[in-house]
Amino acid sequence: MEIDGNRIVITGASSGIGRALLQELSGRQLQVVAAGRDQARLQDAVESARALQTEILPFAGDLALQEGVDALFAYALQQMGGIDLFFAIAGFAYWEWVEEPAWRRMEAIYRTNVFSPIYAVQKMHALFPGADYRVVLTSSILGRVGLEGYALYSSTKAALDRFAEVYRLEVGKPGRLTLVYPLAVRSGFLETAGSAPTPWLSQSPEAVARGMVRGIERNRETIYTSWILPPMLLANHLFPFTRRWYQALDGRVGRRHWAAREKRVD
Repeated sequence: MEIDGNRIVITGASSGIGRALLQELSGRQLQVVAAGRDQARLQDAVESARALQTEILPFAGDLALQEGVDALFAYALQQMGGIDLFFAIAGFAYWEWVEEPAWRRMEAIYRTNVFSPIYAVQKMHALFPGADYRVVLTSSILGRVGLEGYALYSSTKAALDRFAEVYRLEVGKPGRLTLVYPLAVRSGFLETAGSAPTPWLSQSPEAVARGMVRGIERNRETIYTSWILPPMLLANHLFPFTRRWYQALDGRVGRRHWAAREKRVD
């Protein structure tokens, strides 16, 4: 898919992958609606990505709510007249061991990580029937390989996987829905998850953004932003012990980090 000349929406644009993608696209002939919850951080991201040929329009709103997503679509349609490429990047993680019942915490992460992006897919399908658009959902390696401390987060990314699989079967139009699989991202994302340690396999948000752009330009339905992911996932499938080895290795690091953090808190 040719990116230049398109009308684009990026959620989660104020930090992490979303901000890096905004920077990566800066300088191209585009219209971009950059969406985020924190208006000040969003404005800073927009100002840092300003370029002569790129028109960037900030939208501040809570995309964990239906009303917020509806307002984002209304704003994009009003400002740009349509949407050709929708990047659903907004999301967050908890890094914690699942112990106590916590309905509101589960609801919060599912609203942002699952309900909002799936609703965006449905909105695009309803608003632009027959159009040559694309929606890009951000999954994760943790949607394929679960690690200790990320039970809820991993389950949200696995939910996107299964939704995409069945959606493609039902709609029957390959290329309209793309899933991106980054490694763990070295950004404030891990800190806000609960002072999480950096997993053994990780990459920068800039590397993820570059991988996303390359994948879109090559019309990939599945984008792995690191070369190591396809052989790793194949090895995990063919030789299950490699999966258990990776989980055990990362689990030991996580538990030591958790114990040290609890000691500091005490």
